[in-house]
Amino acid sequence: MFEGFIYHLLITYGYIGIFLLMILQTILVVIPSEAVIALSGALGLETTKVIAIGTLGLLAGATIAFFISRYFGRKIVVKILGDEWLDEVDQWIEQNGTKAIFIARLVPLIPFDLISYVSGLTKMEFKKYIVATIIGMIPRIIFLVYLGETAKSILSIIGLGIDFIIIFGTLGIILIIYLDRNGHLNGLRNFVMKKVIKTKRFYRKKQYK
Repeated sequence: MFEGFIYHLLITYGYIGIFLLMILQTILVVIPSEAVIALSGALGLETTKVIAIGTLGLLAGATIAFFISRYFGRKIVVKILGDEWLDEVDQWIEQNGTKAIFIARLVPLIPFDLISYVSGLTKMEFKKYIVATIIGMIPRIIFLVYLGETAKSILSIIGLGIDFIIIFGTLGIILIIYLDRNGHLNGLRNFVMKKVIKTKRFYRKKQYK
C-alpha cells in the first residue's frame, strides 16, 4: 500500500511529491525518509532542488511533530511511536540540548520522528530546536541525495536505465518497510541508539502537560 503510494507521489508529482512524503513520514512513521531521499537522487531530479525540497519537507514534518507532542503530551506520542526509547531520548535531550538534536539529525538510523516528537515533550525552545534540526539534517540529506545519484551512475555504466532504477528503488523501499514492520531493523537501530545516546535505561515519574 505505502510502497505504491510513495512511487506514485515521486513519479507523478516530483518535487511536490518529495515535500509531501517528508511531511507524511513524520506522521505516518512507516515511510523511510532516507530511502525516499536516496531514490529521489537516483531518479535524475535536479540535485539542489531535491536537497532544498527535502530539507523543507523534513523541516515542516519536524515542526508538526514538535507541536503535536508539546500541546497533546506524552500520551499521543506513545500512541504514535510506542514507549521504546522515549525516556532515554527525553533525558538525553534535556541534558545535552541542541547538541543532542544536531547529532540525532546527523546520524543515520536514528529515527527522525522519534527525535521530533520527544523534543516537544522537553523544555527546549522551538527556535533552538529548529536551528539545530536544520544544521544537522542538511549534511544527512546531501549525503543521501549523492548516494542515490552515485547508484544511478553505477547502474547507467552497466547499461541499466531509468526504468530499472525506478523498479530497483521501489523494491528497496518495499524491503525496508517490510524489515521495519517485522522488527528486523530493530537490532541495528538499537545498536546505533545505544552508541549515540549514552544514558542508562531508567524509569522515572514525570508529568507532561
